[in-house]
Amino acid sequence: MQITLSQEQTHLLELLVQQGRYASLEDAIDTALMFLADQITWNESEENSEYLAWFAQTRQKIEEGLEQSKRGESFDGEMVIARLRDKVKLAREVQA
Repeated sequence: MQITLSQEQTHLLELLVQQGRYASLEDAIDTALMFLADQITWNESEENSEYLAWFAQTRQKIEEGLEQSKRGESFDGEMVIARLRDKVKLAREVQA
């Protein structure tokens, strides 16, 4: 699929990439599309209180994680993945 952007849209995307906010034009567009999908999901789920509660909790956890990361309070990614794999393996063994 090909999409033609206006000059203003192109300029904005190029500016975001030049400022280092995104690695490429594609990354900037991907993020914009994710925000759009998020907005659509939000609008469609306004009546679903469970989803809204989960959404708010997830956003809060992300914000907390970002703040912890800024303070240097983060974990080694490989260690976290290894722990998650161990948990999945244990859960499968318990189910078997």
